[in-house]
Amino acid sequence: AVGVGVGAGARGESADGDTPARNVQRTDRHRRDPNRFRLDYDRESRREIERRKKLSQERAVRLVAEECLEMDLDQVYRPGPELDYPKRSGWSYEMTKAELLLKEERAFRQFLADIHSAFPSNPSPDPGLPSDPNPSPDTPEQTATQLSYFEHNLETWRQLWRVLEMSDVVLLIADIRHPAIHFPPALYEHVTLVMKRSLVLVLNKVDLAPASVVIAWKHYFQKRFPQLHVLSFTSSPRDPQDIRDPSTVFQRRRRRRRGRRAALGPEQLLGVCETLTQGKVDLSSWREKMERAAGREGLTDEEEEEGDDEEAAVVVEHQTDTALGPSEAGQELYKDGILTLGCVGFPNVGKSSLINGLVGRKVVSVSRTPGHTKYFQTYFLTPTVKLCDCPGLAFPSLVNRQQQILSGIYPIAQLQEPYSSVGYLATRIPIPALLNLSNPNASSGQPQAEQPWTAWDICEAWAEKRGYKTAKAARNDVYRAANSILRLTVEGRLCLSTRPPAYSRHREYWEQHPETRELMALQEARGGGLDHCSEEEEEEE
Repeated sequence: AVGVGVGAGARGESADGDTPARNVQRTDRHRRDPNRFRLDYDRESRREIERRKKLSQERAVRLVAEECLEMDLDQVYRPGPELDYPKRSGWSYEMTKAELLLKEERAFRQFLADIHSAFPSNPSPDPGLPSDPNPSPDTPEQTATQLSYFEHNLETWRQLWRVLEMSDVVLLIADIRHPAIHFPPALYEHVTLVMKRSLVLVLNKVDLAPASVVIAWKHYFQKRFPQLHVLSFTSSPRDPQDIRDPSTVFQRRRRRRRGRRAALGPEQLLGVCETLTQGKVDLSSWREKMERAAGREGLTDEEEEEGDDEEAAVVVEHQTDTALGPSEAGQELYKDGILTLGCVGFPNVGKSSLINGLVGRKVVSVSRTPGHTKYFQTYFLTPTVKLCDCPGLAFPSLVNRQQQILSGIYPIAQLQEPYSSVGYLATRIPIPALLNLSNPNASSGQPQAEQPWTAWDICEAWAEKRGYKTAKAARNDVYRAANSILRLTVEGRLCLSTRPPAYSRHREYWEQHPETRELMALQEARGGGLDHCSEEEEEEE
């Protein structure tokens, strides 16, 4: 059965410590709940957590073959109706608001019951068995059978429903490092086939992956979904002098923009919107805005602030509860001559950064915490173009749980056991070499490169190097070190990125592809002008 919890005390595990407890947030229809938009996930049992912790201390990690970085969408979202997502219930004008909310709540509970019944939690194995949360290093990823973390908060799903209903064109934002995780086919089918809207996949943060991988992913999605428009985007174009694969280097300092640089991708998005609207919306003001932004590239912060006084103010609308009500199906496109772009996606894929890049200034606060934007907001990019930002939410999938954590979907601060995720990462990128770590269990006379590493060893070595100590015993704080490594990964300073199927076999083809060279040229034109903060400043942040 699906349990119902109210407040933080209801979250966690069952009394026996074996069965993961589920929390479905109850909607109080009579008063405002300030916590109703918080991220709400299923929790794991204490036995499973202790099992993985023990394995992380005992099992050595070794790098997998490059083919294991390849990911097929069918591995994440098994074809069929089981892996759907909650949709708004049918309604009529005769229904009161209370009746509608109650109907939606009952339908949501039924959805959760059905999906948890179709994908029951795997029983926790005996700690002594050689089962491993990380796939074998000798074989490619296998399709998972256990349901992953996903959003259990009805209020957040309601925000998605409303944003989809308001939008003429839906922008699905995906992190280029994990696009197969961030593209739920059920959403594509509902938007394009049921709602008859256009869907644009925005491959964001393309500076964190080789250009050849970006183009390979673009063609992968275009081939599988003919009605899908795909474009590349980054608000931090890569330095043109840095041609290294991001996964082979450790960015010792987080990059900061020095002066104004235009984002990579707004021109592509404008072109797609011009094609879709077919002259029904006047987008000339948008093009003029981009031309003005291009003329201000390279300005210092002081010059930029002076210029902002001359730039038209961005109108921001903070939506209230009344905006969450349903709208009539099949409503008029481009109403009042305004194009509404809905920005949706998983947590931490960079929706807010994308909006800032489109607007040309910071209008949405950016956070590394998943689900930072809690209320959907609308921004008038120009008098005829409106952006609508939806809170990030995780769709049901079958993706490996460690990979969900590494892709930034699950809040790292809430992890009770981060070590297996570090172990998973260490089988895909050489963490000890990238961080220049010394093995705490090194044997005298044996070269460091030949020393076996466990996930626990990596965390202990990083704690020693960074000076992370526990408060009472002054021992190496491996928990803090593990969280630090995971945050470095989510930020892209340690870069784990997946590849589309068969990429390794056709690597040379994609590296020589004309679109790859075109993307590299665009990044070169937009890149540079980066400043850095010190590691000490980074740690304080």
